[in-house]
Amino acid sequence: MTGSTVGSATAARGLRWLGRWLLRAKCWLALLLLTAVTVWWLSQELILVAVVVAVGVSPGLVGATWVAASPRSFERLAAGPWRRLRWRRVITSRWEAVCRDAHLAERRRVERRSLTGERMITESWRCPRLARVRTTSHAMELIIRARSGQTVTELEAGAERIGSIFDAVAVRCWPVSGSTVAIELIMRDVLITPTIGTEPDGLVVDTVRLGRTQAGRDWLLPITGRHTLCVGASGSGKGSVLWGICCGLAPAVHADLVRLWGVDLKAGVELATGRHLFSAFARTADEAVRVLATLAEVTEQRGQAMAGRTRQHRPAPSDPLHVLVIDELAALTAYAPAEVKKEADRLLARILTQGRALGVVVVAFVQDPRKEIVGMRGLFTQTVALRLRSGEETSMVLGDGMAKLAPAHRISPATPGVGWLVEDTGSTDRVRADYWSDDQIRQVATRFRTGVQAVLITPTEPVDRQRERSRRVRTPKAGAA
Repeated sequence: MTGSTVGSATAARGLRWLGRWLLRAKCWLALLLLTAVTVWWLSQELILVAVVVAVGVSPGLVGATWVAASPRSFERLAAGPWRRLRWRRVITSRWEAVCRDAHLAERRRVERRSLTGERMITESWRCPRLARVRTTSHAMELIIRARSGQTVTELEAGAERIGSIFDAVAVRCWPVSGSTVAIELIMRDVLITPTIGTEPDGLVVDTVRLGRTQAGRDWLLPITGRHTLCVGASGSGKGSVLWGICCGLAPAVHADLVRLWGVDLKAGVELATGRHLFSAFARTADEAVRVLATLAEVTEQRGQAMAGRTRQHRPAPSDPLHVLVIDELAALTAYAPAEVKKEADRLLARILTQGRALGVVVVAFVQDPRKEIVGMRGLFTQTVALRLRSGEETSMVLGDGMAKLAPAHRISPATPGVGWLVEDTGSTDRVRADYWSDDQIRQVATRFRTGVQAVLITPTEPVDRQRERSRRVRTPKAGAA
């Protein structure tokens, strides 16, 4: 950008803020005009009138200059604190009215007798208690304790109504205890603006940062002890999630605490960009079966070594966490040749059922979540739903009844990387993954390249099937001499 272009953009930003301030400060400007007229009528001095006007518009001018020069510091030091204070004041001062509108309050009529014996009826409202209000730059979190005789289910049913009262962008609700819930009101949609992924600066194994949640917090995805299935239509941003995981684990890959195994049957177009991060890489169906067979063997050997010693694997340089990354799972489990598909299903099911506690986890990506395409969908312990095609697909990925709570089928095609997930508490959250460019991926893969290349084995017939076949051979037929 040239200097003139930057200057024009800065001035335009300040003028836009000044225009919004003038529209909001109508009462202040009316008072300023009345004061200026009064000063002119009393003194007939233009200088005094000019001073009054200058003092009156100075907050707007100072704010516009600050926004133009440093919008981030203005948001952090002025606009953000003022907005959070206003949210807190509004919700605490109007809490009883909010509870009535949200159908959470109960009206009580009390009959009394006056000193003269007259019958008097008074009405009062019993409301759930607002225990605490926490505010961030984009959201409010309300801790609400149920009134006597009220259930947590009733509080959860009123969460959407509370959100509509405050014109919230989105609402989340989860139980804190048997009588208390937390309601998070997302007041500003921070996921509209995409963000660029940053090179990892620390060694992490258990979780990786993929982007942001709708509340503006970091989106941390657990990796250890989880099998992850990410489902999204074409162009929904699955590559952002994939490379967020691989690049987030890159320092651990370089330290041999993690080994990445890649399967990309689309000619390796996606994973080849970061090839140096993978200890094994499969471009064809036969190579993919060999990768699965090798990992199944790792699972078997590690299970024998851990038996009687520990129930949960802990990554170490000599005993790393193995992460199998499969781009477009359907190419392996649905569209491959029948023999390859059968063997791949057997090996992958074995890894999914046994590998989680043994330090062998799967991260798979697919477009079509139907059972005939992903037959082992139920074996994945966590799912991420990016943009989907229908409410039925949303229920397939996130669970029954989630099409209304987490409408992944309503995500705009203009926001790749946006998705929904279900947390361990049962609450839903909307997230957006950071975007990773090809140059960033190559840079991370070059800097944190793996020092280990796996030796792939050729899949063999299962031991149980060998024993059954040998038993049939040894057993004589009836009537044989």
